[in-house]
Amino acid sequence: MAKYNDWTENEFRAYLFLYAADSNFEYNAEEKSFIESKFDTEILKNIKEQTDDLNDYQRSQIITEYIKISDYNQGQLDDMLRQVKEVFQIDGKFDQYEKSIFKMLKKIMKV
Repeated sequence: MAKYNDWTENEFRAYLFLYAADSNFEYNAEEKSFIESKFDTEILKNIKEQTDDLNDYQRSQIITEYIKISDYNQGQLDDMLRQVKEVFQIDGKFDQYEKSIFKMLKKIMKV
């Protein structure tokens, strides 16, 4: 699995954005452009290399475990969730699969 315990907060946020964009298996131009405007391309490349071969369970475990080892308060996690929701909505759609993933994220991103 990815070496997420060594990630910076920025790398974790990049991972969340990529996870959201890929959740409905359609990483489209709007999402890509939005994410690339927020993060360095080298960070995105490294995160993708570490996580592209993981299944959904492993990907959600990264989120759960990273939150456990970090010192986030609920306000910080809620802010991340708001940003992730932007990724879901950037293409003008928020389909059922994305809504389901977002609901799961809201459940696991708790302190």
